[in-house]
Amino acid sequence: MAPTSPQKQQDLLEAFFLPDLCNTRAVIILLGLSEALVLALTLMESSLPQISWQRFAVMSFFVQWVCLLSVALLCQLRRVLVRLSVILASITALMLIMLVTFAVSVAGELFWPVDNGEINWPWVQRNVLISSVFGAGAMRYFYVQSQWKLKTQAELKSRLAALQANIRPHFFFNTLNTVASLIAIDQDKAETMLLDLAQLFRAVLKSDEARVSLADEIELGRRYLTIEQVRLGDRLKVQWQLPQRLPALQVPQLILQPLLENAVYHGIQPSPDEGYININLSQDEHSQRWRLSIRNSCPAEGSDHIGNQIAHDNIRARLEAMDDQAALSISQSGQEYCAQLTLPSALLSDKDTR
Repeated sequence: MAPTSPQKQQDLLEAFFLPDLCNTRAVIILLGLSEALVLALTLMESSLPQISWQRFAVMSFFVQWVCLLSVALLCQLRRVLVRLSVILASITALMLIMLVTFAVSVAGELFWPVDNGEINWPWVQRNVLISSVFGAGAMRYFYVQSQWKLKTQAELKSRLAALQANIRPHFFFNTLNTVASLIAIDQDKAETMLLDLAQLFRAVLKSDEARVSLADEIELGRRYLTIEQVRLGDRLKVQWQLPQRLPALQVPQLILQPLLENAVYHGIQPSPDEGYININLSQDEHSQRWRLSIRNSCPAEGSDHIGNQIAHDNIRARLEAMDDQAALSISQSGQEYCAQLTLPSALLSDKDTR
């Protein structure tokens, strides 16, 4: 079999139906489900008032050994199983669970004999059969969950494509008109605007990356606001409040620029007066989460441009898909509108901060 590149191997693991059982949360969930199984089996043998808690404890000890050993082996073999077909990987995983059940059952009979030191083979066979039934159910559940996850990711990618195509045409044409008017009076500024516009559209058309660094996303936002500042002139005041070293966070592509575009389109552009956009990045001392807030002024009489919240819903869905602690919150107080991104430390990458 040809060697697989690290990136391709990682992509295969992310699409594999068997979850990462090396994860602490997954282990705890499986242990809880195994305890529920033990309780169900115990209640099938006797009613609740006559339940034998001693037998329940012994069965729990046995099932936990089977569960932990199976999880440990599947965790180590996941990189091997990912190269197999779904059916073959499922059969292999199921056979492994049954083998572990058989080994633990026989070991229990040898070290803690009950019937005159002889192995109770019907009891061993019953354990293997039960483990095969529940193992098959688990494989089916993992597969369905995997298909649902892949479908969700496909929907998110289509949303991202829609968001990338949603760079408003009037922004593009207005920028070109501004460049055309600047060519005769300030060629350097016109060239800078064209370079910023090219960089913006390069990022918009680069749809193959689900994540980008926060530093790159902020740089894209800077280029976008530079274009808008030239177009709107003194009507737009921009203030960046960023730490000297940006955290090495990996974020979904295009989560900042659409928020900045909304701030310009709904907050600054409708007003004939001077407006502001303030971008602040800070870390919560208690939760260690990073918060990126975009505050902008709003017209005193209100804006006729009522957003349809598509960009907000899109960003919120892609953040939650990446990490359940990541979020987007929206608030408005008086003539100030605020969009705040919550970025947990779990999004930190191994890259150096800038």
